[in-house]
Amino acid sequence: MRVSVVHDEQGFISALVASPPDAPVASLVPQAGERVTELDVPEVSAEGDPQEVVRRLTDVVENYRVDTGSRALTPKQA
Repeated sequence: MRVSVVHDEQGFISALVASPPDAPVASLVPQAGERVTELDVPEVSAEGDPQEVVRRLTDVVENYRVDTGSRALTPKQA
């Protein structure tokens, strides 16, 4: 699933919008000091149970950040 995330310069996610592969990409407007990055999250599928999709996307927001160098999700440091 394609995911657009709003994040700060350290990669911490403040907003997330998911789009199925065949759908238009949602646009997000970042605040000052924030960026929008589009990522592919293959672990999440629009074909799956909607509650599972929500659970996985919530997990992304709570436990991952964007590595701004590689533009990929990386686990938050504990």
